[in-house]
Amino acid sequence: MTISVAFFLSDAGDLIHVADSHIATVIQDPERFGLTSAEIEAEYSKHQEKVGVEGEARRELLLRVIRQGWIRLRRYPNRHWSVTVERFTPAVQELLRDWARKMLSGINGFKEADRYMPVKVSTLDGEFKYSIGDLADALCLW
Repeated sequence: MTISVAFFLSDAGDLIHVADSHIATVIQDPERFGLTSAEIEAEYSKHQEKVGVEGEARRELLLRVIRQGWIRLRRYPNRHWSVTVERFTPAVQELLRDWARKMLSGINGFKEADRYMPVKVSTLDGEFKYSIGDLADALCLW
C-alpha cells in the first residue's frame, strides 16, 4: 500500500493534517502559525516567486514556523517519515513519542501499519534515525 500523509504538530501536541503541502497549509491560516498574509507575500516578493511556489520563500517561511515550535511531518510512501524540528529537546522527544503512538493506533483517518517504518528527524544540529515503533515505545536513547 502506498500512503503519503503529512502533518504539522504544535508545541502543545495539536496535530494538523496537511491536505496538500505544508506551505499551502500555512498560507491558508497564517495566524495559526504566527505569521500574517503580508509577511508571506513579502517573503515571496523578496525571492521574486509567486505565492505558494515550492522555492526559497517556502523554505524560509517553513523555517520560521519551525523555529516557533512547530514540527513538520511527512510520510514518504514505502520509504520513511521525515520530521523537521529546530532542536531535539526533551519536550520535542515527548511530543514525538505521543505522535508515534497516535500514528500506530490510528488518528485523522490514518494508521501507520509498519512499526519498523524509519523516522528521520532533521534538526539544525543534524539528523537522528529511529523506527516509529522505537519512538512510540521510548526505546530510543535520547
